[in-house]
Amino acid sequence: MPKLSQTKIAAFAIATAVTATVAATVPVSAQQTINLTAISGYPPPATWIGALVDAYLPAVDAQLAKTGNFKVNWNKGISGQIVKPRGELEGVETGLGDLGVIVTAFHADKVPLYDVSFKTPFVSNDIALIGATTQKMIDTFPQYNEVWLKQFNQVPLGPTGGVDNYMLWSAKQLTSVDQIRGRKVGAAGPNLPWVTAVGAAGVQTNLADAYNSLSTGIYDNMIVWRQAAGAFKLCEVAPFAYDATLGGVNGFSLNVNSDVWDGLPDEVKTALQDSIPAWVNENVKRVNDGASSGLARCEAEFGTKVTVASTEERNQWANALPPLGKNWAAERNAAGQPGTEILKAWMDEMRANNQPIARHWDRE
Repeated sequence: MPKLSQTKIAAFAIATAVTATVAATVPVSAQQTINLTAISGYPPPATWIGALVDAYLPAVDAQLAKTGNFKVNWNKGISGQIVKPRGELEGVETGLGDLGVIVTAFHADKVPLYDVSFKTPFVSNDIALIGATTQKMIDTFPQYNEVWLKQFNQVPLGPTGGVDNYMLWSAKQLTSVDQIRGRKVGAAGPNLPWVTAVGAAGVQTNLADAYNSLSTGIYDNMIVWRQAAGAFKLCEVAPFAYDATLGGVNGFSLNVNSDVWDGLPDEVKTALQDSIPAWVNENVKRVNDGASSGLARCEAEFGTKVTVASTEERNQWANALPPLGKNWAAERNAAGQPGTEILKAWMDEMRANNQPIARHWDRE
């Protein structure tokens, strides 16, 4: 074997030292990238999706960046790219999306416990309280989560309020609820009884279709909140609003496909769960801020005029409705769910927080 020259020996020693130094500084396990697709039929002007994109996903990223073990490569399948409005439930269930915001208002037949806020109108317009109370119901009654897991292959991470205060928007000025008798009114679905009980013809709809539907006369009135009226320019075609403080509702649950969830590292699961407050808080902020800015836009650009119902008119409307809460509770009881207990717990929270209750739905 030939002898190495002193130059080659020195070079070999340097190379060995460099290799050892590099080996010592390379982490034992490199950062793992996880691909996740978030879906919704709605675009970012919908507060729950704007909050998802601008607050929730970055919050997950920020938490994972603290250790650097994992990184999520997000595919933002929103604005109807993968599913249309109402298609989020099936989309997450079947794996078209790994996670998504389910509009629970569209699926009252499938996740009826989330419907309690729609069965208790004229109670609260505090969206933060409504969302927090929904979370309290979920924490108290395990039946809320069981339906997602057992029937729809989903893990729920958390809910948020959808609406601060529904108002009746119209192409023609309304000065009394009596004036909607015989008129077609668009609504999400669970709130249709609010208007059909006073003589309106209800049409189930969604925000994505609302502008065209109002423009073409599919319906000429709609139950919608101020932020949405401004963000989706609904007040251009329905510039008059009647405000009887119908109140707000919970409307959304951020869910992950169960099969996807089971395959995620614990650290990623924790980040997804811990980031829910970022989504909730940003959504609530956008709804509340948008209530004033949305109405201001409607007034400035489209001449919107709001008629505020008197206390007597509000009570008249509330008392014209059937016993929505009691009927809902009885249906849930018959299905083996604690309807009466949930309804009472919900109303107790509202009473404890001094809400403007026009009708005590659990005491009828």
